[in-house]
Parts: sequence; structure tokens; C-alpha cells
Amino acid sequence: MLSGWIVFNTALGCSDSDSNDCITRTMTSVTTYETTLPQPTTTTPQPPGCTDSAVACPSADSCPGWTDWKTYKAKNGVNLGGWLELERVFYPEWWDSVAPDAADEWTLCESLGAECSRVLENHYATYITTSDIDKVAAVGVEILRIPVTYAAFIEVPGSQLYHGSQLAYLREITEYAISEYNMRIILGLHSLPGGVNMLDIGEALGHDDWFYNQTNLDYSYQAVEAVLDWISDASKPEAFTFSPINEASDNIAGFGTPDTLTNNGTVWVVEYVRGTIDRVKKKLPCLPIMMQDCFMGEEHWSPYFGECDNVAMDVHIYYFAAAGIYSQYVPVAICGQAEGTVGDGKLPVFVGEWALQVLYNNSFAMREEIFNTQRYAWYKYLHGGTFWSIKHNSIAPVDGEGLQRDYWSYEGLIDEGVITPWDDNEVYCE
Repeated sequence: MLSGWIVFNTALGCSDSDSNDCITRTMTSVTTYETTLPQPTTTTPQPPGCTDSAVACPSADSCPGWTDWKTYKAKNGVNLGGWLELERVFYPEWWDSVAPDAADEWTLCESLGAECSRVLENHYATYITTSDIDKVAAVGVEILRIPVTYAAFIEVPGSQLYHGSQLAYLREITEYAISEYNMRIILGLHSLPGGVNMLDIGEALGHDDWFYNQTNLDYSYQAVEAVLDWISDASKPEAFTFSPINEASDNIAGFGTPDTLTNNGTVWVVEYVRGTIDRVKKKLPCLPIMMQDCFMGEEHWSPYFGECDNVAMDVHIYYFAAAGIYSQYVPVAICGQAEGTVGDGKLPVFVGEWALQVLYNNSFAMREEIFNTQRYAWYKYLHGGTFWSIKHNSIAPVDGEGLQRDYWSYEGLIDEGVITPWDDNEVYCE
């Protein structure tokens, strides 16, 4: 699982040259902030039963054409990261050319002022195009995971995140992927008002006021309603799965580990997700929900959701911060971890993010085996996965050969012959 300081090098917006100092400063500020965070009274949510709806228990029979995660498996998928939710790590040279002092998307727009609109609209129009969809489809991609900010759907007073034409670009790309290649789409709110994890991906660095804040919870539900309306207007809404939260943490010191959330944090996340489920059942009762597990594992969450809730679990598995992992030994670890990630088997598990970088001795020669083993294992034991990410231009060095972009860019790996279509004759986990 994602753990260790390398998480913060890739997620906090620290530059390649000062990552250790940047991480230390951030963690110090986090500790100071967290000691004053108000805590609610601890309660224990109970597993819900089925609630009345047009389709009480969605299934392949009652919801034809929709994704039934209990049975559906994706052999090949990719994230469209860095497109409608910006992270400096994807394109450090471009970022430095437009806002070199900005640490995250929030401060990028804040520093650009009126220019933010022009810069981001151009980014949305050019970073992902239909040609990119053609390219990944050629190697068999059948599912896209697309992270977006809440600002694509709603305007929140005081938020510096840009609200513009994101949904028009999103519509163009998703309609093309669905109509041309019959792809399925996981649409995810990567950020929520107030910030879900103190990181740039949660809203902005230092922001975690989503937790225990009723105003921000209400805004989050406004975003959920807007997402549901947008999916409803698609030519094929049945192609979509909705992911309402990503990597939430009210204990950033434990981020990427089973300590990512406190007990109170679990209660708050469950309240939000169950509120989302209620809204989905009223508006799009066949729409599946994919909940990101906050690094807690499927068994942590399965007691809180009933059979009729149509929930799948999204886990993120990375080996770039896993203790003692060398490239030549990781294939065996992949197969074992995939089998163990099933949990108690009550909720379908999907690997929403994974990549090729390992902690030690990264090797160009090992990339193909590590890619194929992960793709195979996530399909064999779980319900598939989506590689993170379609493009990645980080020039940060790795232990061993090359740079981060050599291990994290799906299109780059296609160009180098590492990624090829799935071969049913190949077996990577016995």
C-alpha cells in the first residue's frame, strides 16, 4: 500500500530539489494544525439494510447495461490524472512556466488571477484529446478513471479552484470513449470543499476542513447532486460508476497506512458516503458507487454497507515506498498482495491506482514483467485496475535507472513497447 515519505514527494507539490525539507515543513505544520482540530462525539455507524427505491437491489437483471461490479472485471484501464485535477508532479516544466511559486492548483489560480481562466482552459483542451483515447484503446484499455475537482461541478464561496468549461471537455472525451470503444468510466471527485487530506489532491495543501464541518458537507452533497445530473444527461449513463471521495485522511501523519483515518474520521466518511448512496438511489438507482478505501482495506468498510447499496471498493497499491522492495522481487509480492486484498469478500475490490516504480533498483528491463504481473493479478484476484496515469512527465530521479516518468506514464510505456494488448495465453500468478 502507499506509505512512507515518498507519498509526500509526489503529492504535496514539493520540488524535486527540496523534497525532504518541504516534507518536513509540511509535516510540522500538519502536527500543529491537527492538535487543534475539533472532534465530534464518537459514534459507531451500523450496517444499513436495503432501502426503498425504484431498484432496491441493483443487479445485472434489474439494471441491464450498467456495470455490476460483483461480476464485472476490467483487464486494462488507465487514469486520466492531471487533466481536470491538476498536480505539479505531472508536468513540472509547464507548471514552472505559468506559476513557478505555486504549490498546488489552488495557489496556481490564486497567483494567476484573471489569467487562470486562459491557462486552464487551454490545458483542458490540449492535455487530453480523442487521440489519447485512440492510443490507449489500441492496447486494449476498456475503462477510464477520471479524477475531477468539485469546482468542475459547483462554485463554493472563497474557493480558489477554477470553475470553467471542465464539464464540456469531460463530456467530449467520455462520449467519444463510450461511443467509439464501449469504454466504461469511473468519474471521481478527487477533492471536496474544505479539503479531505491536507494535500494538493484533496483541495489544497494544509486544507482538511471537510471533516466535521456541516457547511462543507452540504456543499459536498451539492457537488454529488451536480455529478448525478451530469451523468443523467450522458448518452449512455449506464457506462458510468461514481466515486465520491478519494484518499480522505483526518490523520495526515498516518497517511497511506491503516492509520490514515481516526475512528471519528471513519464515522464522518461513512455518513457522507451513505448520504451519497441515498441520493444515488433516488436519482440514478442503477449507478454503482466506488468508494476509495483511504488505505484502510475492504474489511474496514464492508460492515457499513448492505448488499443493496451497490458499492465497490477502490484500493491504491504502490511499491515505490514499500520497505525492502527491489524490482527483481516485486512480481511475487504483487500476486500475494492481490490475493490478500480481497478482504472478507463482501465488497468487490478494484485497484484504482497503481504504477511501476519500486523502492530499490528500478530497471528498464523489469518494467514489462512488473506491468504485466500487476495487470494480470488485479484481474485474476480482484476486479481489475486503472494505471496511474495516462501521462506523467516528472523528471525526479528514481533509485536505479531513469526518471519517474519512465515508470508512471502509460503513453510513454506504450511508446517504449512495455505495454501491449492483453494476451490470454500469458500467466503471471500461479
